[in-house]
Amino acid sequence: MTSTVFLLVASVATAVFLFQFVFSVFFGDMDTDTDVDADLGSIISFKGMTHFCIGMGWYMYLTQGTDITSYAIGIAVGLIFVFVLWFLYKKAYQLQKENKPEKPDALVGRECTVYAHDGERYVVQVAVNGALREMDVRSIGGKEYRTGDKAVISKVEAGVLYIQ
Repeated sequence: MTSTVFLLVASVATAVFLFQFVFSVFFGDMDTDTDVDADLGSIISFKGMTHFCIGMGWYMYLTQGTDITSYAIGIAVGLIFVFVLWFLYKKAYQLQKENKPEKPDALVGRECTVYAHDGERYVVQVAVNGALREMDVRSIGGKEYRTGDKAVISKVEAGVLYIQ
C-alpha cells in the first residue's frame, strides 16, 4: 500500500513537472518584467513542492522502504531536489544583464583610439558598458594625435574628458 501511495505522488509530481516544462518551452515566450528577490519564500513554492515530491516519491517507490531511515533519506533526497532547483534559479537570475551606465569618472585610465580630430577636440572610440562608443575628448598639454593613435583617458574636469 505504501509503495502505491509513493508511486502516485511521484507520478503526479512528474506529470505536473513535465506539463510545466512543455508549456514553458513551447508556450513560454511571454515577456514579463519581474523584480525577483530569491529568499526562503522562493524555495517553498509550487515548483519547489513539485520537485520535493518527485525526489522523495521516486526514492521511496524505488527502495520500497518502510523504516524511519528510509523516510529520512527520502526527505533528504526531496530537499536535495528543492535546493538544486533553488540553485539553478539563482544562477539563472544572475544571467540577467542590468545595464548600469558608467559615469565619466569610471573611464579614467581606460585606453581609447583616436577616431577624428577637429582643432583642440578629438573624437575617440572607447569601451563603455561593454560597447564601443565615440566620445569627445581634449588633449592634455596640446599634444597632437593622429587618427588611429592609442591614448589613455587621464582625467575628467567639469564633464570634459582629457587624454594623454
